[in-house]
Amino acid sequence: MVEIPDLGIEIPEITQIAFVVEDIDDGMDRFGGILGLGPWDVYEFAPPTLHDTTYRGEEHDYSMTLALTYAGDTMIELIEPQEGESIYTEHLDEHGEGLHHVACFAFEDTEAVVETFEENDMPVLQSGVFGEVPYWYFDTADELNGVIFETATNLEAIPEPDRQYP
Repeated sequence: MVEIPDLGIEIPEITQIAFVVEDIDDGMDRFGGILGLGPWDVYEFAPPTLHDTTYRGEEHDYSMTLALTYAGDTMIELIEPQEGESIYTEHLDEHGEGLHHVACFAFEDTEAVVETFEENDMPVLQSGVFGEVPYWYFDTADELNGVIFETATNLEAIPEPDRQYP
């Protein structure tokens, strides 16, 4: 049994639920057809817009395609890995498609949250900056029943999507 620390962090909301998929268009079709979700904003997360990326504590390049929509107030994200090893390629290799992470983007002091997770042996698995939007994924799979936790800040600066679907 995993010892669960009390981080003393209050999560104001679950902003996002994210799934890793092998094909972004197929994923949007399935989530749209079954759950009625859409339209989707599709983003290509790749250099140079995606920069300062890390993977398992090392500087590392990777890229992915993201699709975002909403179910009520909750952002639904689909992620198709593109280039380079990442926590998304790990997930596909180990588990196949499916639920990958939950995220909260509503912290008042995101840097303090990052420090708290790291101080409690839940280090950053992967991070980067998309345009001017920094994000961090934490090693919480053991503590959160296989789910990774993400946070980000400055979301109002996210660039316009590369396309919409449908």
